[in-house]
Amino acid sequence: MLTESEMNRSIVLLSDPNKITRQKALQSLCNDLKSSLSTTNESDDHLKPPSDIIESILKILSDQAEKNRDLALTYISMYITKYCTDESGIDRVLQSIIPALVQRLGMNDIIEPSEEIRLKSVSILFELCRIYPNGNKLALYLNEWVTILKRTIVDPYPEVRKLSCELTSKLAAKCHEKFHLMSESFVKPIIETMKHQHAKIRVEAINALGNVVRYGNNKSVEESVSPLAQRFFDHTSTVRLAVINVVGIWMLELRDRYSYFHMMLPLLLTGYTDEIEEIREAADSLWWDVGLKYEKENEEDLKDQINFPHSPKKYPPNLTRPNIGCRELVKRNLIRILPAIRNDLTDWVVSGRIKAAQLLAILTWQAEETITQHLEDTLQVCSKAIVDDEIIVRQQVNQSLIYIGYFVPIKTWFNLLRPHFEQTSSLGLLRLIAPLLTGVTWDELIESQTILDQLLATILKAEYTDNFQLPIQSELLRICRLLIDKCQQQLEPYAYQIFKCVLSLLSIVENDELRQQCKQTLEDLALKTFQSSSVNDLHEKFAHQLFDDLKQTSNDWLRSTRDRFIFETFIMQAGASNQRFLKDIVDILRTIMNPDRDPEVRNQCLLIIANLLQFIDEPDSNIETTSITPHLIVLINECILPNMQWKAGRTAGAIRATAIATLWSLFQANSFSFEQCSSSTNEILLSVLGMLDDDDRLTRMNSCYVLQALFSNDDAIRTIDNDRLHKAYPDLIKRLDDVSDDIRLAVCSTLNAYVQAFHGDFTVELYRAHLEDIAKVLLIHMDDQNNQIQNAVFDTIIQFATKLQGASESFINETRNVKHKHRNQNLCDTLIARIEQSK
Repeated sequence: MLTESEMNRSIVLLSDPNKITRQKALQSLCNDLKSSLSTTNESDDHLKPPSDIIESILKILSDQAEKNRDLALTYISMYITKYCTDESGIDRVLQSIIPALVQRLGMNDIIEPSEEIRLKSVSILFELCRIYPNGNKLALYLNEWVTILKRTIVDPYPEVRKLSCELTSKLAAKCHEKFHLMSESFVKPIIETMKHQHAKIRVEAINALGNVVRYGNNKSVEESVSPLAQRFFDHTSTVRLAVINVVGIWMLELRDRYSYFHMMLPLLLTGYTDEIEEIREAADSLWWDVGLKYEKENEEDLKDQINFPHSPKKYPPNLTRPNIGCRELVKRNLIRILPAIRNDLTDWVVSGRIKAAQLLAILTWQAEETITQHLEDTLQVCSKAIVDDEIIVRQQVNQSLIYIGYFVPIKTWFNLLRPHFEQTSSLGLLRLIAPLLTGVTWDELIESQTILDQLLATILKAEYTDNFQLPIQSELLRICRLLIDKCQQQLEPYAYQIFKCVLSLLSIVENDELRQQCKQTLEDLALKTFQSSSVNDLHEKFAHQLFDDLKQTSNDWLRSTRDRFIFETFIMQAGASNQRFLKDIVDILRTIMNPDRDPEVRNQCLLIIANLLQFIDEPDSNIETTSITPHLIVLINECILPNMQWKAGRTAGAIRATAIATLWSLFQANSFSFEQCSSSTNEILLSVLGMLDDDDRLTRMNSCYVLQALFSNDDAIRTIDNDRLHKAYPDLIKRLDDVSDDIRLAVCSTLNAYVQAFHGDFTVELYRAHLEDIAKVLLIHMDDQNNQIQNAVFDTIIQFATKLQGASESFINETRNVKHKHRNQNLCDTLIARIEQSK
């Protein structure tokens, strides 16, 4: 404990030129004051420092020695704690310390180089502000406070920034009556500090800005809104929560809040879509309080709504309806908010588009039917945003449209969209329909029959149903599924249009997942609309109506025509049910299988006929297979045979290959009967013989199979005389020279059937020269290097020699004549022996 003389001596030594001496004097004073602070009893006999000691200590703040400046601030801090217990004491200290700290901290350039000393200086100011009870007197130094804090708020040392922001908040609250005179000076430095890399500093800066605007000039809201909005992109949740709290307090307590609701409202509502639940709950709670206060303040204007509340007939599920004040606030400010949102939705910055889309969803929910006044512009920008590359943007715009569908009548929004659909057929427009329909009830759809007709006509136009883009296909199917789920049995009058749309999609879709969804949609249509578990019931119900539509366009079908795809898909999907409407199918096939029509279309339809034959063979208890035969005759005469005629070119060759393969499939069908097709047998024979020389190997092979089947059937042979059969042998024998051994083997089997096809009135004398020619050719090939060919030709010769009456001698003689030329003469001997044995 210092005596009076020791204390006075230490005070005098504070001005000594030697820094060590000054430091010892400061240390002595600090130790004395520290021991005084540690004394807890009331009988404190420590000597009180003279009243002018603070002025002496403050001179040390410009000391070159950092240790001395630090001790000086330490002494001042302890002095404030010990002796500034009343207003007059604090005032005396303030009068001295404020000017000194302005010199050290408030200059344009940093005078105080030490970060710790700057922090201690701001801490002393903070303590003085905290303990000073009279805010009006504190405001007397407002200019000095502003001068200091403008610099320390942007101080390089983070802790100084943080404490300066806290001090600014406290100063604004203490001097609220006069603070508005100088508050604007704080806004720019605080906004700069809001960008600091430390999250805690950003939080304090936001809180400081909130208090500066709250107790200061409310015009600063205009300058502050944009920087606060940027903080919603902050990765730290506490920063975003601070923004929500600040804006919420502004909307509750700002004097001029009514002038700035349109600026603050979007910020608060943005909190509804934050990923952190705490922030969402804070935003909801503050917004509810804002609405209640607005409702109370405007009770006279809102008395009708309060006394006679109007509840909408339908409301989005899982949502709590906002109070009247919230809804009225959104209603009155919507016109000033929506243009900015529409602009941001088309901005190039992804994060901005996401926030704008999220805010639009919240506003459309809170605005309810008020959104109708701004619907046209909103729908127009939604049509662009709903095809955004970012899935979050698309999801939020989709949610906005769902809310619109709940609150706006279908007639209103559809009449706004229809002119746009007439002008263009974009994906964006199409994507508007499904979410808008989500909020429409089935009875509204059925009651708005004209609207539903026009809606289906709009979305089912060729520009959409013929489109090969996967997004458009998916969206069309989504609309169809939605209508099926909503309308159920009431959709029956429009079921054919839905059926045709899904069938059209199924005919061109390339994505496997979407194809399965199309099939599932048809099953849902059958089950929910017609209470049928089988899709075949749909095929049977709509087949004739569909084929009537297809017949009207069949004359103009090309390879890319949608109706052709629908026709093919229907046949493939209908399966065995095709038997019930074969006449319609054949009528269309007769039209499009004309040889003058598009080759690719004809080729595809030949494949359809082949598939159709497989379906015909499937058992169906409700139809007799005998009724199929007349249609098959038409298929042969008017669809298959005309396309087997030789024409130059690869395309024609491909069609011939498909035609002969289809004919071969026809012959294998269980429902096919040669007896019923007897009138066409000769034409079939001539056409197929002409195809044995075709360049395509598979065509030649199928020709052999067809001829073998023809020669093996008694009903077919009965219509062909022996003379016509004889004229066929040169074409058959020639195939033994084919480059393919498989075809040579096949033609041997065909020749075996050919021999047995001759009638009983065969006269050997009349055809002896033919038989000798056949024998010579067959014997040449019996000497082939391939053992399989040798054996096959051997069996064929046996058939000719034994099955044709009187032909054995001709074959024996020819065999003996060439035996010496054969590499396997034993085979010739065996042949002769077998023939003689069979006589």
